[in-house]
Amino acid sequence: MSRLKSWTILGFLGFFVHGGAEKPLNMLRDPIELKVPDNLKMNDINDYSEVVLPAYSRTTIRLTNFSLADHPSMGYALVQLNAFEFNLTLSYNTTIVDGGHLTGQNLGLLMYEDGDLYAFNLNPQQPVWVSIVLMIYNTSAPVPGGCNLEFPVETSPILNVTLTPASIIVDTPPASVALQFRNNSSNACGKARLKYESYYIQMASHDFSQRSYFTALRSLMAYATAITTGHQNTLSSPLHVNRHEYGRQPGRGMVFVTVVTDSVHRGFSLYVPGHTYSCRPFDDQSDCYGLNIPWRMVALLMTLLAALEVVMGWLPVTVKCPAMIGYLMVLLSIEGLQHLGTVVSTSAVTATLITAALVGAAIGLLLAAFAPQVAKVLCAFASGYLIVITQLGFISGNLFTIPLVSVYMWIVALVIGLILSLTLPILLVTRSVIFGAICIFYGVNMVFGARLDYPLKHSFLRLSVSNYSSVYVDPMLDEIDGAALAAFIIILIVCLFLRSRYQPEVVQSDFKTAWSSRHSFNDALHTSTVISADDVFAYQQFGNTSHPPVITRWTSGDDDVFESPRSNYRFFQRLRR
Repeated sequence: MSRLKSWTILGFLGFFVHGGAEKPLNMLRDPIELKVPDNLKMNDINDYSEVVLPAYSRTTIRLTNFSLADHPSMGYALVQLNAFEFNLTLSYNTTIVDGGHLTGQNLGLLMYEDGDLYAFNLNPQQPVWVSIVLMIYNTSAPVPGGCNLEFPVETSPILNVTLTPASIIVDTPPASVALQFRNNSSNACGKARLKYESYYIQMASHDFSQRSYFTALRSLMAYATAITTGHQNTLSSPLHVNRHEYGRQPGRGMVFVTVVTDSVHRGFSLYVPGHTYSCRPFDDQSDCYGLNIPWRMVALLMTLLAALEVVMGWLPVTVKCPAMIGYLMVLLSIEGLQHLGTVVSTSAVTATLITAALVGAAIGLLLAAFAPQVAKVLCAFASGYLIVITQLGFISGNLFTIPLVSVYMWIVALVIGLILSLTLPILLVTRSVIFGAICIFYGVNMVFGARLDYPLKHSFLRLSVSNYSSVYVDPMLDEIDGAALAAFIIILIVCLFLRSRYQPEVVQSDFKTAWSSRHSFNDALHTSTVISADDVFAYQQFGNTSHPPVITRWTSGDDDVFESPRSNYRFFQRLRR
């Protein structure tokens, strides 16, 4: 602990010492020693420490007791250096020489004997917290990155994590068999039968703390903890078996690790874990939090209008029908483009979908004017598709990898649409409730910055992202998603309660058009039809009565007790006679 304090003090002194343009590197007086323990844990963590590297410094990391350890099965040591927030350089040499160093946040180099590594912090005024880890592997363990052709160091046991607008690409440099098995030509690079497994864990949303960062990395450093705390990604591209892709979630940290197994010689090893927040939390937090104020204000306004729609049913069919039919046409266009089997540009996809939406809106407007019953069925069908895709998205993050899933989804959506069309009049729930609930769901999702809409995003991304079927998306919801879902449920319950109490004499029908007078197809009047047990006015309207008063008597004798609307109605008729 005293050594750690001295390193911290030296780091902060770097702020004030050497004010010139060219500063000499600060060097710690004592190297960081990684001693191979006597009680060796093979293929596991044998030393772990967290220290602060001073600003603009070179730190020596010394491996000791490797040659003296009495373990004939000990093969090599993997020294890992994981930096928080800033990049560092890990080198075999006292100076940075081409082919002898790696630069980044999650680094590692192999050592076969006692010796020194050098960690360079080239940030001129910023001390950096790091974790230094010693992994020991046996003689049969494959060498991670032993057939590397990507990084400057010949053996590079690190992952290449690349961010794209839609996904995270994790490339694993090919491994080689252990040194003692390389003499056989069948074990050369590209010929050895090595198996790669990719594991990952997700951190809490918007948790950018140092402690969570190091804890998440450590949980994937050893094989036992990787398979217990991590989740395996079994998706990969047929052309890139060592490439794994993940759905990008800005603001939510993810840690990845690759396990390479040599089933012939019964050995395994792990690469240095990689990490990303899918954004730049220490430079631009707006991308991490989704702080797009104009869009959130639009979403808030949409949520308020949708809540009024649920309560009052104020939107005419000339608004609801074009919106739903337009969305239905967009879905059909997506399926058509998907079956073409080619990836088109984002601009072409956008233009196609906008055209489909406009055509669908025009068709919906005509249906609302001349065939409102058909419009009702089609809107119910679109609602059914939204319901089924959302439910499947909560179960499987990669729903479009299921064979013939589109066919199943359309069939289930058709069934749900028919059920809604037949049962809504019986359940006394108008389509205003369905339409308003859909808008509330997606409006609340945008206000909270949640990802409840990611099943819908899959439909669009699979058109513009090459080989999107191999992109793994975790369906697990976090606390923000849970808060958004809870807010949606609460808002909908409150709106339904207000609707049951909203009792004007006349409310516009949810499928009443401004220019249509054909009352055989449109109910001229309706009341708030989401009812509660004691909703007298709705019961009267449902029973087609002439608005009689309700008389309810509770007595303790032999008098009749009238509780149901039917009993009340009969009693009132007897009184009139």
